Amino acid sequence: MADGENKGVIDTRDALDLARNLHMDLIEVAPTANPPVCRIMDYGKFMYEKEKKDRAAKKSQKQFDIKGVQLRPKTTEHHLGFKIRAARRFLESGNKVKVTLRFKGREMAHLHVARGMLEKVVDATDDLAYVETMPNIEGRTMLLILAPTQQTLANTHLRATQQRISEEREADKVAGYDEEAEEAEAHEDEEEDDGMQPAPQYAPAPEVKARERKQISRGKLAQKRADEQFGLP
Repeated sequence: MADGENKGVIDTRDALDLARNLHMDLIEVAPTANPPVCRIMDYGKFMYEKEKKDRAAKKSQKQFDIKGVQLRPKTTEHHLGFKIRAARRFLESGNKVKVTLRFKGREMAHLHVARGMLEKVVDATDDLAYVETMPNIEGRTMLLILAPTQQTLANTHLRATQQRISEEREADKVAGYDEEAEEAEAHEDEEEDDGMQPAPQYAPAPEVKARERKQISRGKLAQKRADEQFGLP
């Protein structure tokens, strides 16, 4: 019944008549049960409320943006510090971060240097993120994707987090690092890559693979702990 009253087992025709008299619908809610379980309700109103709840749930879901951080094999330690802080700000704002390390000319001969730089980024952000995609070669770029943990996402809208991000962004801008210019450079480099010939594929050494597996396991463990903390399935 619409008011939740249980009528027990009744004939289908009687149930239909009862629904019509109430100007409602007879809806099967458990067709595989024996006997099938039905409910008398205003189906149009039910669907409207369901769609309304679905829209609200979808609106509240976090839509990940992917922010870019650009590196080069010749990036200095000083400038790498700016890049790492930018990556941390992106993560604390609830975004994924794609770290792109680009090679030109003979720089492909220094893949070990590039991989070492990406490992520094991973180590410097492991309190905020886990590694979603380990460093891999695509053309003349080495890519790494980081994703914020559930705990990082939970802290995204805290006033203290937003204030710290804003203050740090302004400080870096005064020091000469501009995130907006970085994003523009990322788009230009991606367009440029479309016309480039693919570079030779890189096969990491066994010890590198072992280190990658360890980093992935560490990231998954951090994510699991965060999920358990927030009661997520």
